Amino acid sequence: MSDTQLYTLKENSTGQLHVFKSKKDDAGECFTETMSVCGKMRYNQTIKHHFACQTETFTRKKLAEIGRSVCGTCVSHLYGDYS
Repeated sequence: MSDTQLYTLKENSTGQLHVFKSKKDDAGECFTETMSVCGKMRYNQTIKHHFACQTETFTRKKLAEIGRSVCGTCVSHLYGDYS
């Protein structure tokens, strides 16, 4: 698996979007954690996938474009130092 941190954006049944940490394996397949970075959404609660296994820069830009429907805690995770 690559050590590069990637992110996936998923939407739940209320229309709120949440960010999940992801990684790609050596074959390029995306693997996403089961809980969003805020801890408020599980992977299996997804009703829509917006993007998968994208860089932090790409993710920040897309979240800024989308706006308020993205979980604020998930957004703040991308700007904090959470190891």
